[in-house]
Amino acid sequence: MGAGPVTGSTVDPHAIRRYLLPTEVCAIAVRRHWAIILRPLATTALGLAFLLVLLWYFPAENLAVHYGVWPIGAGLLLWCSGHVLTWRNDYFIVTDKRIILATGLIAKRVNMMPLTKVTDMSYRRTPGGRILGHGTFVMESAGQDQPLKEVGFVPRPDAVYLKVCDQLFGPDVD
Repeated sequence: MGAGPVTGSTVDPHAIRRYLLPTEVCAIAVRRHWAIILRPLATTALGLAFLLVLLWYFPAENLAVHYGVWPIGAGLLLWCSGHVLTWRNDYFIVTDKRIILATGLIAKRVNMMPLTKVTDMSYRRTPGGRILGHGTFVMESAGQDQPLKEVGFVPRPDAVYLKVCDQLFGPDVD
């Protein structure tokens, strides 16, 4: 079935093994694109910059501002760290039997769809997605509403799409 698996360079094989059945062969295992954390990173950077301006603008005697800035800044950093750690633990996996999306850090959510249920699949790329190198996959199954209908921020969508098509329509498929 084509060349080797499409994998992200930082995907830990042990991290995805827990989602695979013993008889499954992994074709694709990628971490979702880093662009998924751009908004939390930008929000945190702007928030911290605003807090620094407040520290600079108000005199040191204004204790309410100077003591209030630190917990807000720490909260922003913790919030952003949570998004980054969640992204580091999100995986899009395609095996010879199913499509899996594992998301979450503390509350883990694993959605899957058997490949035999996929009746239609497409992907789209916004202008930003084309520039940054990610896309959104849309999968449909025979009249059923699936929890794994859309998967956003898939890196290298052209290569991933071809590999999924190879799994769906490859020479080993009946």
